Amino acid sequence: MRNADSLASFWRACLFIAVYIGLDILSGPEARYQTIAPVWHPAAGLAAYAVLRHGKHAILPLLAAALLAAAITPAVPARPLWSLAVGLLPLPVYVALGLYMRRVLPGSAFFASHRGLLLWAAAVTLGSLCSAVLYAQMVPAGGAGQESAWIALLTRYTIAETAGILVIMPAAWCLLASELRSDFTSRIFSWDTLAYTVLIAVVLGVALERVAPESVAYYLLILPLAWAAARQGMAGAVSAAIVLEVGVTLAALRPLVYAEQMPNVQMLVLTLTLSGFLIGIAVDMARRASHELQQSLRLAAAGEMAAAVAHELNQPLTALSAYGSACQRLVQRDGGNPLLHKTIQAMAAESQRASNVLKRLREFFRTGSTLLEPIALAVLIRDAVNSFDEQAQTNDVCLQVDHLPDIELLGDRVQLDIVLRNLLANAVQALAGMSVAADRTITVDAGVDGEAIWIRIADTGPGIADSIRARLFEPFVSLKSSGLGLGLAISRSIVEAHGGTLTVEPSQHAVLKLTLPTRAAQEISRQQI
Repeated sequence: MRNADSLASFWRACLFIAVYIGLDILSGPEARYQTIAPVWHPAAGLAAYAVLRHGKHAILPLLAAALLAAAITPAVPARPLWSLAVGLLPLPVYVALGLYMRRVLPGSAFFASHRGLLLWAAAVTLGSLCSAVLYAQMVPAGGAGQESAWIALLTRYTIAETAGILVIMPAAWCLLASELRSDFTSRIFSWDTLAYTVLIAVVLGVALERVAPESVAYYLLILPLAWAAARQGMAGAVSAAIVLEVGVTLAALRPLVYAEQMPNVQMLVLTLTLSGFLIGIAVDMARRASHELQQSLRLAAAGEMAAAVAHELNQPLTALSAYGSACQRLVQRDGGNPLLHKTIQAMAAESQRASNVLKRLREFFRTGSTLLEPIALAVLIRDAVNSFDEQAQTNDVCLQVDHLPDIELLGDRVQLDIVLRNLLANAVQALAGMSVAADRTITVDAGVDGEAIWIRIADTGPGIADSIRARLFEPFVSLKSSGLGLGLAISRSIVEAHGGTLTVEPSQHAVLKLTLPTRAAQEISRQQI
């Protein structure tokens, strides 16, 4: 397994290097910053994304990619070694930016809110300016007037780096992150995307025929960007910005009479891009708020329904338990069949458990309360697993439990048992639908990591689709055609009420991890409260 992971990492690094070099070539050699200056430098965005996503592990592939790109498109062809040094100039900025964002704006936080966007844009602009100063010092600027040429070179480089990072980083994150990819592609694969792409091309075709300050048509570009952001959120804003950047770059490669006006176009494009991002974030935030409100209302309705069902079933279950106990006493008095006695005992125990489950769920939905008591982790897990022995044998499922630590936690035994049984039931049902020749194994293991106890339930089933993975714990989202989609939502709410988390680990199969605080950690937390 380790060799396979290492090989996969190697090929991912090779693919990153190839894409980085390709983007660097498409945006033109470094020397072009002195002439027409490409509107953006997409390789910069890919580099910053790699560091943000993979941290220090991305530095070595990034170094190799930058060296190869500098060798292929040298900034000063007459001085190869000097060109290599110039090619490595922005690397410290990419690394510093990526590591800074990992600490301040981890994950997709840099485009999830207006504050994150502005903070990220400021950091990107400052980093690009630092790279531009170093580049302008090492590469002689051409043109009349050394000082004015140096300032022009500095401006073009800063804008190109900033635009490349601002556009490519969110696009790469949305396309390469499994939890965002399906939502991103479903939004942009529409007729709206084709429409605003054509509109951007038409506006650029008209606008680029005149000098930037004199062509009012440039300002019409805000219409397709606003359209994309309003209809598709941040996904539309990112895709429209890419279309715009590519279109202006292709236009810049033509022999233009107004090449000296390209910095004006670059600055306008960058301003429009940021405006589109602000609109896209606002639309996404409004959609998330509306979705969360709808889910809260539906979950509240489900809670009321569950409370009503619990109230109606409580008396029949109590009666059933009483009848079972009476039958058990009668069988014992008359010296009946031991198997019948065992069956009646199991019936009474399960009816009592069902009554307790309904009672605890009703209290949880009503007040969110948990009845904390010391629980042995191994006993909690084995009791839940043992209840599925017969069902697992019926479906040819191998249910195995690895070594369990000897540790206690404070928790609501009934509620945590509900969570474990729900996860195990989902795993058994997922494997039951597979072919007879397929491997049907459920592995349950647990451990302690600092002040946290973790329980992992993994199966060898078909796994969880990317389109559902990000919404798996939302109410009314189910992997089963006949499911209500409440089991995992309730389970996660119970775990979070205990101060823990319930997550899905990256895997081709279904691997769910439940994390709870240790008894010592919970006691310290309660003392502080």
